Amino acid sequence: MAVDLQKEIAWNFAMPVQKSTAPLGFKWDRLRIVLALARQGTLSAAARDLGVDHTTVARHLESLQRDLGGALFERGPEGFVMTPLGAEVVTSAERVEDELFGLLRRLDGDPGRIAGTLRLTAPPFLASGLFAPALGPFLRAHPHLRIELIGDNQSLDVARREADLAIRFARPELPALIARQLDEVAFACYAATTDPRPFEALPFLAYDAAAVHPALDRYIAAIMPSDRIAMRANTTQILLEGVRAGLGCALLPCLTGEADPALRRIPVPQAMPPLPLWLTYHEDMKRSPRLRAAVEFVETVIRASKASPVPHGFPAGVGG
Repeated sequence: MAVDLQKEIAWNFAMPVQKSTAPLGFKWDRLRIVLALARQGTLSAAARDLGVDHTTVARHLESLQRDLGGALFERGPEGFVMTPLGAEVVTSAERVEDELFGLLRRLDGDPGRIAGTLRLTAPPFLASGLFAPALGPFLRAHPHLRIELIGDNQSLDVARREADLAIRFARPELPALIARQLDEVAFACYAATTDPRPFEALPFLAYDAAAVHPALDRYIAAIMPSDRIAMRANTTQILLEGVRAGLGCALLPCLTGEADPALRRIPVPQAMPPLPLWLTYHEDMKRSPRLRAAVEFVETVIRASKASPVPHGFPAGVGG
């Protein structure tokens, strides 16, 4: 019965926005629109968040405001701004959302067979380089389990079920989240093996500031003048391809750089300290069989990685 209830709640919670017949239009799909617009600030961004087009968001917002007899938002120079009525509706909608997510997490945490869908998010270089290649044996061992593997540098919200299990470089601060340190990941500067230029003569390929951990951004600013940055990119893969093509050097995770014969680690003025790698999930999920299985999978993959997250002798070896 719990499984059926879980599916029913999840389906209604994530269902596309549609016409409401509830009194005053207070069906959950309309409250979702209000929340999305409050969080995203524009019709187009809210529409992307909900998986609908912006005219649908505008139409349902207008209908809800008409039912309530007042405006929930006003247009400002930088997007939509909540009115006092809008703020009141958003506060209530967030309480409803928290209750729904809490119920879903508790249902997910019920003991039973390892089945269903689990969303695992990790930095793209870990998702593609470590976890995706290792999924075959894990899924064969659990044929009723489905994995959604999301490579993203942004922190998806575990509390709001954007992910069930998150691997991050920052330890979460919310008390309801369980975090354990998996390992440390070292970063170093790499250039193409065919490019003999020293660090001082190489153009630099940098991360976009919005897509990188603040510690990486600070380190790059400390060792590299801005006028030497020839390109910025939002993923490790783009920087990696640029380095392979001989465009310059880049700060890359050693997991990626050490395993690539087309790259060489180059001497730099100062080494960057390794970053701790954290595994995070909500405490309501700690009894979930599929989450426990996924945690074991992640820990096993990290331990078995042929390319060590921190190379032998690092950081002393960073100059050699």
